[in-house]
Amino acid sequence: MLQSISLKFTELESPIVLPTEGITIFVGPNNSGKSLILKELDTQLRHHAKLEGLKVIQDFELTWPTTEQTAQYLNKLARHRPQSSDHNLVDITVFSVNSRQNKRLSRENILSVANEKMNKHWFFAELLSNFVVRLDGRTRFDLTNDAPMGDIIGDSESILGQIFKDDVQRKAIRSLLHDALGLYFVIDPTNLGTARIRLSEHPPNADEQSLNAAARKYHGEAIHIKDASDGVQAYVGIITAILSGEFRTILIDEPEAFLHPPLARKLGSQLATLATKNSGSLLASTHSSDFLMGCIQATKDVRVVRLEYSKGKSKGRVVDSKILETIFRSPLLRSANVISALFYDGVVVTESDNDRAFYAEIYYRLAEANKNWPSVLFINAQNKQTIKDIIRPLRQFGIPAAAIPDIDILKDGGSVWTDWLRAADVPPALHTGLAVTRDSVKRLFEAAGKDMKRDGGTEALAKSDKAAAEKLFDDLDKHGVFVVRHGELENWLPNLGAVGKKTDWAVSALQLMGSDPNLPGYLIPAIGDVWDFMRKITKWIGDPSREGTS
Repeated sequence: MLQSISLKFTELESPIVLPTEGITIFVGPNNSGKSLILKELDTQLRHHAKLEGLKVIQDFELTWPTTEQTAQYLNKLARHRPQSSDHNLVDITVFSVNSRQNKRLSRENILSVANEKMNKHWFFAELLSNFVVRLDGRTRFDLTNDAPMGDIIGDSESILGQIFKDDVQRKAIRSLLHDALGLYFVIDPTNLGTARIRLSEHPPNADEQSLNAAARKYHGEAIHIKDASDGVQAYVGIITAILSGEFRTILIDEPEAFLHPPLARKLGSQLATLATKNSGSLLASTHSSDFLMGCIQATKDVRVVRLEYSKGKSKGRVVDSKILETIFRSPLLRSANVISALFYDGVVVTESDNDRAFYAEIYYRLAEANKNWPSVLFINAQNKQTIKDIIRPLRQFGIPAAAIPDIDILKDGGSVWTDWLRAADVPPALHTGLAVTRDSVKRLFEAAGKDMKRDGGTEALAKSDKAAAEKLFDDLDKHGVFVVRHGELENWLPNLGAVGKKTDWAVSALQLMGSDPNLPGYLIPAIGDVWDFMRKITKWIGDPSREGTS
């Protein structure tokens, strides 16, 4: 089956080669190319020659089956159709949503190519593509539509008609859906000639395909799938589609759509388990940390690929599985919801929840007037020191993670300061010089007898001393560490008149900023102060050539 795929990006000299057995999850912000990868891969796998002009998919490799395995694949495809008297011809049915296509394969040609191992594109398209299924937002719902039953002795007219006749498929679907939804999946044949999905609180009768009075009563009391919620319909559609055939490669776009977080996590777990059990491949694009967590809880054989696309430039990075495991195990990182950062253009990490709430509101008001701004997640550490413990793994994922520490970061000397520089990916050759400058600027505040946080930050220094401090902070800005040069959070927007410290100040400030843009007193973005500070941070996040991430 599918062994690996090669992905090309404008900002990488060499393509990324991904093994595909197991679970591959594509994450990243909107328009980063997640869905495009699945569409292009599906197109290439069904095409008999290498396609030119694809934007992301460069090529693929397959694991060539033995002659015996190839014959087994052909027999699996043929088992639902009456076969020709000519043993060389293999008649198969390929279902697409609620339609079907009959195909005829040449056993001799397929076995010959399998032995020669010379034409992978033809071989995959002709034979192995029949074991590939791609699901998007439309197909997961369409697969739950009522469908023609067809001849229950001969050919099925639809997927539901086939499932009605296949006890093994039907019971497998029922087991997974009952585990997730607490309802029993049945195919209702009582509208003669039409198959309908129903969900019941009770298991079906011993003879579930009967048309007697008990069966009619049972189906009449069960829920017609179209009367269920969108989330239930989506879940049923996905599981039904995947278990309706001998699929070994599953491509699914945003499987979490319409699902509440617990169901998204359950779906991730079930799909990962199915793919692992069959030694197959699940490739999914998602915006859901819950779906991702479900996959990881089901198996360790999960690779995550984060995609970026900005200003015509694309990047891809395989997330280190050990770092991913660290995020899930670390109480600090779990509590800060760090895993959600994989789905944003960038992240801002603050010292506390008070800082997070204030800076997020500033960003929100600016972004309202700048619709093309990058999507940014704001998360808070427990204190200034733990900011670096959060941005370090995010930077290793290739996520632009900006830090906002108060000016008393200058007091973090020695190994703590070095850890800050390492977390921000500052080149080691610059560490010594920045350490010396940090100590010098700290001494300038001490010599001036000023409290660097409460006395106005760099404004409290003499002109030449202020220039030295500003130069240090400019250097840190380049690497995504944006020091509050005014000192601390409470020094922003002095004309606002917010009072108190910490939580009291944050609550006061947010209330004074107003909540309705249509009412007088609503604070709109301006030039200078915290507005320019946030513009600077957002610009760094949105710059593909930024320093501090690779």
